[in-house]
Amino acid sequence: MAPRPVSLLAVLVPLLVCAPACTKTTGPDSNAPLLVAPKTINDLDDYAAARNAYALLSVDDVGRPAARAQLRDYLIGYLDRALSGDQLTQAVDALEQLSGLWVAAELRGLSPDPQLAAAAGRVYQRVARAGDERPALLALALVQAFSDSSGRADAEQGYAAMQDWIGRTSGFGSDPSFDDHLDRLLEDVTAHFPSPFLVDQLANVYLQRYRNAQRQGSFSSVSDPRVPFTGYLLARLYLRADDLDGAVAALDKIEIDGPTQALRELIRDAANIDNRSPADLDQLTREFVPEPDNRLPEEIVNQAWGIVDNLAARSLARFPDHPPAHLARGRALRSRSYVEAAIIHYERALGGKTRATDREDLHQAWSELAQLYQFALEVRAESGAAGTEQMLARVEDFHDRAAHTWPQRPVAPGIEFAWMSVAMAEFNAGHIDRASALLEQTIALTPEPAALSLLGTIATRRGQLDDARAQLRRLEKLAASSSDQLDRYDWQISARMSLAEVEALAGDREASVSELREALSLLNTLLSYAGLADQLRAEFSLRRARVFFYLGEIDLAMSDVRDTQRLAPNRADAYTEPLMFTVLHAHLDEAAEIFAAALARDASGAELEVYYSLWILDLAARLGQPAPALASDYLGSYAANEAAEPWQRKLARHALGQLSYGDLTQAASDTRERSEACFYEGLARWRDGRQAAGLELMTKVLEQQMMGDFEYQMAQIYLRWNELPKTARAAI
Repeated sequence: MAPRPVSLLAVLVPLLVCAPACTKTTGPDSNAPLLVAPKTINDLDDYAAARNAYALLSVDDVGRPAARAQLRDYLIGYLDRALSGDQLTQAVDALEQLSGLWVAAELRGLSPDPQLAAAAGRVYQRVARAGDERPALLALALVQAFSDSSGRADAEQGYAAMQDWIGRTSGFGSDPSFDDHLDRLLEDVTAHFPSPFLVDQLANVYLQRYRNAQRQGSFSSVSDPRVPFTGYLLARLYLRADDLDGAVAALDKIEIDGPTQALRELIRDAANIDNRSPADLDQLTREFVPEPDNRLPEEIVNQAWGIVDNLAARSLARFPDHPPAHLARGRALRSRSYVEAAIIHYERALGGKTRATDREDLHQAWSELAQLYQFALEVRAESGAAGTEQMLARVEDFHDRAAHTWPQRPVAPGIEFAWMSVAMAEFNAGHIDRASALLEQTIALTPEPAALSLLGTIATRRGQLDDARAQLRRLEKLAASSSDQLDRYDWQISARMSLAEVEALAGDREASVSELREALSLLNTLLSYAGLADQLRAEFSLRRARVFFYLGEIDLAMSDVRDTQRLAPNRADAYTEPLMFTVLHAHLDEAAEIFAAALARDASGAELEVYYSLWILDLAARLGQPAPALASDYLGSYAANEAAEPWQRKLARHALGQLSYGDLTQAASDTRERSEACFYEGLARWRDGRQAAGLELMTKVLEQQMMGDFEYQMAQIYLRWNELPKTARAAI
């Protein structure tokens, strides 16, 4: 068993789908290959591929309405499934994704969509009861935008009630004289969905406060610090709505200062469709690109990227090969996690005939593209998607071009991180030789601690102990030279703990204990720092628990396990690692406690808890103890759930005697599943007294080469001991 990747709707996974497409988008440059949308959207990965392709379609593209309809239908179905499963956060995510299917200019000419309006209304009913104002406002805005006249009136009444509620409760804030809750809320939602209704409401809020200040006679005397910037706020609002003429008209309604007057003139010039140059649009775009280290509120940053996207799209509509507009559009897409679509615009910008920006910012753009490629590669590799090697080739080609363009200023992250990402994925997939080759490439370029550590792990599990020592000693030396104190402790501890495992395998108990005590000393020093963040304290408490377990200090280990679970209750390895140790070494009471904590926190996910149940039931059976009801009940419930993950359900049914080993192996669809089938059947046979048959199946587990899986590690230990312990056993 290895952790399964989880796709989230809010994180759009970049995939280049090789199937026939309903939408194809590409650039003139060979470094921007086809981005293909799937014919149908069956899951979140399909959705992500289709959404990235859709992001590249211009407003006047003939394929845009059909592509949007496909995305809309999937999202409404996803939303309803989330609501029926009481997953309100996912339903709100779907609503936000729905709101982004129309660019600002399209929102001014919408036709009623009763199905979408009804879906938004269902979300509104749920979030309004909970008093969650932001998703409630977004839902109301969608209802208002896509309803008939009666539905629009109801939505507007709902907004008036919300506005009244916010006004009546504003006096309870920390500063009643300065209440900006309503406009901040409107800014947040309008940044995602700048419908005419929302734009009008926010403009009214700005103007009402401005007029109130006028009646007081002096802007400098008002308590609201935003009032003097009303002109700038109005300009931003209408630019987000892609209404440049509206921005100029709004500014003409009020008195504005010199800088705002200059902005008005720039907006007016940029709106001139007779311009033969994109210079005015470029200049206006630069005004709104957020600085990388900005400290602006999130809603203002989102609004700024929406403005940049609008202006870049205007520029590209008239000047399709304009590098600065492609770069601006790529950055806007990057801000929304449309990774693959962003990559294509970056490549078009950097491959253009003219420079996309000034030299310093150009290097930053290359580094941003390196990050996008790295993220795309990591997602593909971790998910086991087809075409990882092709993506790696793309990344390698990019880094070759980057090295040629910037010979004295390497971009980051470098190619070594790409190799490491694929190496980790290959290791987890059981492709050990390929993983080793990539790791060797990495350390030949730069001695990355993670690469040395994984090479040490591979050598250890292959029984190549001298090679393992060499890699881990090199890791220890590298860690000692680190200028970062936390990194130094981190890798020194890892090296010592891994060396302890190597010496234990070599049969040198004294050397193994010595390494563990060195690791313990480092851990004690690190954990004595009062200012250590909770997440770091959890990480190193879990490592110290492992050291205590191996030293035989079970009570101290369990104390650290409990601390880790308290500090990081949703961290899966806070349960998995100590549970695996206690099961392997026949500590039933401790294993049962960890298992109960995992189920109580629901921290690991239902599929992972199936494996926990299998381990606990195996341990109880070989100790001759009654099956813990918590584990047997969980397994029985999972086995009966037809909506559960198919493979884990088959494992549960096999453990309960409802599925034969033959049927289980026939159902196994990949190397990991075949390895797991061998392991759990091997345990059953060995427990029943058929040791030879159990040993044979455990050997088959190792032959699958799934070194990153817990089953591989457990099978290797049982084979080395030549027993399934029936009493508590010392680790070394």
